Amino acid sequence: MPREASAGGVVIREQGSELEVAVIRPHGRSLWALPKGHVDPGETPEQTAVREVWEETGLKATLVAPLGEIRYVYQFRGQRIFKRVHFYLFRYQSGVLGDIQHAGHRVEVDETRWVPLTRAAALLGYKGEKAIAARAARMLLRAGASLVLSGTRPEGTGD
Repeated sequence: MPREASAGGVVIREQGSELEVAVIRPHGRSLWALPKGHVDPGETPEQTAVREVWEETGLKATLVAPLGEIRYVYQFRGQRIFKRVHFYLFRYQSGVLGDIQHAGHRVEVDETRWVPLTRAAALLGYKGEKAIAARAARMLLRAGASLVLSGTRPEGTGD
């Protein structure tokens, strides 16, 4: 069975006393998702996640910690494909959400939105992404959001 790898991110910003996450509505779809895309040859999943966050949201963000991966099998042109998607927690740095008119890129996103982190899991359309958003929320609550978002890595997230 062919294998594919993708990577993406949960981009968090503080808005007043609330944490918000950047979500996208992929082109031609009615559901909300996290920014993600294929790992290109020579890229690490981390590099892909940074690139895809920028391409699909218009945001520059700092990688804070890995959030894990989701795995599933899908069908494409009659062939079953095994897919792994690596997700990372990001801290918003700069940019305007939705400023995604990058020269030479095809339109992959119809809409972008900041949503409260507490509502993200309910809003997202894919089961695995709901779990990733919930994991990010738990990590931020457990470690203290301001600590994590200021650049201090939560315990147990690796180097």
